[in-house]
Amino acid sequence: MKHTYSLIVSLLMISLLQPVILMGQSKDPLVDAAANHLKKLAENDHFSGVVLIAKDGKAIFSKAYGFANLSDSIPNRLDTRFNLASLDKMFTAMAVMQLVQAGKISTDATVGRYLPNYMNRTVADSVTIHQLLTHTSGMGSFWEEYDKVAKEKYKTVDDYLPLFVNKPLLLKPGTRYLYSNSGYTLLGKIIEQVSGKTYFDYVKQHIFLPAKMYDTDALELDDVLPRIATGYTMSQEHPGSWKNNTYANVVKGGPAGGSYAIAADLLRFANAVLSNSLLNQENTERYIKGKVKYEKGSYAYGMSTDTINGHMIFGHTGGHLGIADELMICPDLGYTVVILTNGEVENYWEISNFIKSKMFGRSSATDHYFFTKSVIEATVKNGVDAGIKRAGENKDKLELRESIIERWAYHNLFDMKNKEALSLFLLNARSFPKSSNALYNLAEGYRLTGNNSEAVAVFEQYLKLEPDDAEVKERIRTLKKASN
Repeated sequence: MKHTYSLIVSLLMISLLQPVILMGQSKDPLVDAAANHLKKLAENDHFSGVVLIAKDGKAIFSKAYGFANLSDSIPNRLDTRFNLASLDKMFTAMAVMQLVQAGKISTDATVGRYLPNYMNRTVADSVTIHQLLTHTSGMGSFWEEYDKVAKEKYKTVDDYLPLFVNKPLLLKPGTRYLYSNSGYTLLGKIIEQVSGKTYFDYVKQHIFLPAKMYDTDALELDDVLPRIATGYTMSQEHPGSWKNNTYANVVKGGPAGGSYAIAADLLRFANAVLSNSLLNQENTERYIKGKVKYEKGSYAYGMSTDTINGHMIFGHTGGHLGIADELMICPDLGYTVVILTNGEVENYWEISNFIKSKMFGRSSATDHYFFTKSVIEATVKNGVDAGIKRAGENKDKLELRESIIERWAYHNLFDMKNKEALSLFLLNARSFPKSSNALYNLAEGYRLTGNNSEAVAVFEQYLKLEPDDAEVKERIRTLKKASN
């Protein structure tokens, strides 16, 4: 499937006609600002997804952009179901806390109390439920193993256990935060053991249905399913063309992520949390209270929490290839925001930071983001030297974000703006001289634009930092052979 850039833009323009909810003729300035910004992203930067803004529990803005199915030009709608990725962890932690409230689980107990036959005795004897919930168990994830298996066979919690059951702990339990999909999958198994139900039946009966989340479920993607948003990523090898994430995705979501929902259902979940209808007040407070510091604030139980300019915000993010989502809840301002996207992550970053800056005013996180964007814009307009100059103007106060520059470099490659893309790759290499990743991407930029000799030279610089990368060594041989 290939779409040229001009066709994509014209199709995205059509998508702007999708329904918009403006409940009660809201005069909220956040709505006007967000609507205008989203319109520009959809027209110019391939934004695809649904954004919902609620005030005091009611939607005041909700609009769909882009396409659920690019091949057949099927637009996203307000009832399109998006992959939630790690937002599922909110539901898994909620299920655990319901069982805690019922007296069936103790957060201080170890895994072995509930899974006495769990094969990894170190985990069974030393990892607690609290540590699983807060990503402090020392367990890692299973994606490397999962990438090697037949994905259609992984549909139950038990199917996933062999991928990590025998893996040693990466850290001593309780030492520090280390995000763990394996840990949340193990929580799913504990929920099944304690409740006597499958994980999927439990969350549907005790969370989705009580919260009236009728369009949320762990769907099996080998079934024929309506109203599903396919995830899309930009092809690097074929600029202007999209690739879908069908073969990179899980076939069925589970305790760690991958279920599907519409935006309105996530608002219903937020309202259920805030009204204490899924947990009593005491346990709701335990559920959302930050417990472990990490780079984005504090992690609670399946919830990330932060305080921005005196305002508490909690929720979760989720991402994978062609997926980038967020639920953010700010109780004292009365806002709930849902962002569900089925495209590249840079548009999600833009929307999330823009909305937070409008809700809360300036913060260090948004300042770093928008500073990086200003450096990107200077580089795209006037070249890498202009970008370096702009970066130096506030280097003592603000930080460049390498990942943001990288994504916009590839974004420009996709738009066939090779000069601008190479300037951004060079910007990263010069700004982060110790980053092997920056060198790798610069070499890829040269390779993808036909500059083979430059690509070889930079790949060789990269190997000085990563001497064991066999794939890059083979790429150098291929490029040299093609140049002879």
